Amino acid sequence: MRKLVQLDEDGYCMEIDAVKLERVVQAFKAWLMTIDPQNDPFGFLKQAFPLVEAALQGTLPLPFRDIRPHSKAWGEDWLLLTYTEISVPFYITIRGTERSIETVLKDGKRLHGPTSKSHRG
Repeated sequence: MRKLVQLDEDGYCMEIDAVKLERVVQAFKAWLMTIDPQNDPFGFLKQAFPLVEAALQGTLPLPFRDIRPHSKAWGEDWLLLTYTEISVPFYITIRGTERSIETVLKDGKRLHGPTSKSHRG
């Protein structure tokens, strides 16, 4: 069974999957904890760790609309592949991003759900 969610005017989900958030935030935090604070040239601990902690404490405003840390380095493909693999699920989840959606009209409101082939848990 698929769950329908309402999107905001920018196309982001208004509701965040709490179970998925817990899973991805724990994985991202575990990865961040392996970084040596004295050898962190990209500032992962300074920029990403506060977001992870806020998500764990329930104080991060969701859906999160601020820009992603390391946007320039990300665009220039300077970041470690391991960082990309572990952080992308976190950022997608906190932003409420869903790449492929279908629209359904229910009680006069437009609701959206992932298409069956694009949904990832």
